[in-house]
Amino acid sequence: MKQPLTIFIPHCSDLLTDHLPHGDGLIAHGFISHLARRGHRVHVAAQRVDLKQPLGPNVTIHQISENSSGEILWRAGYMRSLRRLFWELKKTVRFDLIHQLNPVFTGLSLPLTGSGLPLVLGTYVARWPADSDGAEGTWANRAVAYLRDVISAFQQYQADALVLTTPAARNRLPNVERVRDRLHFLPHGIDTELFSPAAWPPLDPIWQAQQPSILYFANVVKRKGIFTLIEAFSLLSRELPNAWLRIVGDGPDLPEAKRLADRMSCTHRVEFLGRQERSKAPDFYRNCSVYCLPSFGEPYAGTLLEAMSCGKPIVATDTGGTPHLVTEQGGILVQAGDVRALTSALRELLQDRPRREAMGRHNRDLVERTMSWERVMEQLDAIYEMTIQAYWSRRRNEPRSDYYPLDRGSEIGLKQRFDRN
Repeated sequence: MKQPLTIFIPHCSDLLTDHLPHGDGLIAHGFISHLARRGHRVHVAAQRVDLKQPLGPNVTIHQISENSSGEILWRAGYMRSLRRLFWELKKTVRFDLIHQLNPVFTGLSLPLTGSGLPLVLGTYVARWPADSDGAEGTWANRAVAYLRDVISAFQQYQADALVLTTPAARNRLPNVERVRDRLHFLPHGIDTELFSPAAWPPLDPIWQAQQPSILYFANVVKRKGIFTLIEAFSLLSRELPNAWLRIVGDGPDLPEAKRLADRMSCTHRVEFLGRQERSKAPDFYRNCSVYCLPSFGEPYAGTLLEAMSCGKPIVATDTGGTPHLVTEQGGILVQAGDVRALTSALRELLQDRPRREAMGRHNRDLVERTMSWERVMEQLDAIYEMTIQAYWSRRRNEPRSDYYPLDRGSEIGLKQRFDRN
């Protein structure tokens, strides 16, 4: 940006944090803290806040306490509180932009419509497949989904920019054609200093050669593919008796996952390590041979990117946002739920150390070039610049020839279009 902006950010998740295992809270914190580092003045509406480090003088947090029971009453109350807060602030603060960060809950930005400011929504991540947990949609669920899409379509049409993490996130847009001219693609940033490859040698070479390991670092739930992975490891362990499977995380399906592992002959080589402090995550990535996340439609998978940033090869599924993040040079993608295909992919990499190392180097380079916070914030500043220009151009009834919407997930394309302005 040519000059710092003053930005109002409604953070609609239940938590804003810099250390707890809460995806939306951590991602929002990353964006907010890096906006402040770039000189922007940020006012954040948030509910619960748990920070170890202060966000700095450029950030003002306004806590909204909304204790209504039930989803509908909570949303209505939050929307009222959000509107009241914004209009009170606007009496003394000259805002340049409103940006509703992740998650973009349906309808929650509508109280800010008519603010006289450009509105940015996102980042959006893809929606899980409707049957990812094996549940059949009821008539009531379908009715709720239809109403959600109607409200979302209206909400998105009122926005001036929609920011998607990957093309898979288009399934969040009920009417893509109506908003195509305002789409942008932006990955979530990665702290490439925190999530970095281990210093050489990363592990005792003898131990690493004899005991290859697979890491799963996610919620332990069926739709994340945990049962597929345990079954695949049971087959794999017959050929690789020194391999280990380490499962880091907690979740409702953890007891069932443990029972499944207990029935296998290789149960002594399956470690359930439970929920871990976020500060320990880089060491778990560094000390594995392969990172595996066989989800049934992963919307974005930040843990994949963290493992890639630590220089690790990936085995994952070809659904959701994953195919847009993992390249052929950095991992192997298989069909979700295919135990034998997953077994084969893991076997290939665990038996080929040079290939693993080459994939790890590729992944680290990819993250540094396209997903470091510095690169992501450069792209976000460009999106802000184009959105503000387009907004005021429309307000003056001028042609939008200076607005170049990004319809591909390429930061290079964004930079080229921005440079032409």
